[in-house]
Amino acid sequence: MGNSKGMTPQEIRAAMLLNGVKLKDIAGEAGVSVGRIHQVIYNTGRNRGYRIRPFIAKAIGKKVEDIWPDNVA
Repeated sequence: MGNSKGMTPQEIRAAMLLNGVKLKDIAGEAGVSVGRIHQVIYNTGRNRGYRIRPFIAKAIGKKVEDIWPDNVA
């Protein structure tokens, strides 16, 4: 998981499950909707969610770059 390809959405969700983290937990921390967290994890929506990625990474105990190697923000 810590390689240059990053993590798949399924791996992110599995890490959330293992850490007992729910979408609503991250959404509350980031001040956004659950749907927006889902969009960032599954890379859908208008933008890539660079502001939100650190909240997801923190929740699963990873560095943003380990999850999304393309992170440039």
